[in-house]
This record gives sequence, structure tokens and C-alpha cells, in this order.
Amino acid sequence: MGETMLAERLGTAPEKKRWAPRRRVLLIAALAVGAIAVVVAGWQIAAWTALGAVRIVYDARPVVCEGAEVGLQPSGASGEVAGDNGFAWDETFYSSVLWVEPGMTCAIRFFVVNDGWSEVDAQAVALPGMQEDHVSLVRPTMVNPNGQTRLADTDDAAVFAIEGMPVPAGEQRAFTVIVEANAEDADGYTVCSGFMPTPPQVTVSGLGVQRAVSSPEDSGIWFSAGPRDECD
Repeated sequence: MGETMLAERLGTAPEKKRWAPRRRVLLIAALAVGAIAVVVAGWQIAAWTALGAVRIVYDARPVVCEGAEVGLQPSGASGEVAGDNGFAWDETFYSSVLWVEPGMTCAIRFFVVNDGWSEVDAQAVALPGMQEDHVSLVRPTMVNPNGQTRLADTDDAAVFAIEGMPVPAGEQRAFTVIVEANAEDADGYTVCSGFMPTPPQVTVSGLGVQRAVSSPEDSGIWFSAGPRDECD
């Protein structure tokens, strides 16, 4: 009888002992989940920091052509105000203008610059306003280097795959878009009319994250129908 009463009085002790290991397991699991979340968040921050340091730049001569002329728009600086050195100056922004001619082939060059701490891979070049269903004076044919494969157009851009094109940290890589005159749509433009598509975008990846890098907004190129001497 005494043993029964003692067992009843001590009956809760084994139950507590059974729950103690479970609490430890749950605590360890919670700590593990928290640690994983911290690692994943840190990884994401590191990845976006690396990709956020990638940019697109252009040099002083981003367009060269065979069979067409390239210039600036407006055509020249104002001579009304001159500095001490005699050179005219103003605050007008000058953009490249390409006078589209039948049979021409032009190259548009830009640079992907990696100012980040980790290597990134260039995966695709998107050319807004140059998709097949858009009435355009020019059509892209390829992207050099390594962009001969054209992917399906998006709603507003032609896309070329770039495979195996790493851009190491602190370095840059040049890409050249080859465009040709589009005879099929040329009739849709009167002489000296034209369009300025959004500059190229590049998809880069690193550490399991992708980012679309846009060109500077002021780097657009004006494509004008007809020869330059008819548009001055």
C-alpha cells in the first residue's frame, strides 16, 4: 500500500523526464532553423551586394557602321557663348544618331563593368524595341562575343543568350550588338523620321541570384531614316 501511494505521489516525475528530451530537441531544431535563416539572409545580402555593383557603360564611340553614317544629335554646339579658349559650349546633351541606309551593318558596343567583390556571369542581352513584332528601322542579328543564339522575344525586346561569359570582380567585358537595316519596315518611316529604343539590358547572375542591369537612360541611340544630307 505504501508503495502504491509513493508511486502515485511521484507519478509526475517520469512524465517530466520524458518531456525534457523533447524540449531539448525542439530547442535544437529552432536554433538550427534560425541559424539557417541567418545564413540564407546573409547569402542573399551578399549576392545582391555583388550584383548591385555591376553596371553598363559606353565609351566615346559606341557606334560604328559600314554603309551608313554616324553622328551626333543635335548636329553641333551653339557658337553664341565661347570660353576663354575660344571653344563654344552649352548645356545641350548630345546623343549618337545613326542614319539608316539600305544594306548597312552597324555595331553598337557597350561594356559590362563589375565593381563588386565576386565574379558574375553574363547570361543574356535584351534589346528593347527590337522584337520581331515591332516596326523598326533596324534588326539585331547577333551579339559578340558568344551571343549568336537568339531566344524567344519578350513582349518588348529581342533577347540573345550569352553563355560562359564571366566578368571577374574589378574587371569589365565588352559586348557588341550587330544590327542591320530592316528593309521590310523601312516604308513605315518617312525620311528623317526615326526612333530611339531603350538601350540594351544585360542579365547577370552570381551566388544563385539573377539581376537585369540596365544601361544609363541617357545612352540611347537615335535611328533616323534616310541619308544625313537630307536631314540637316
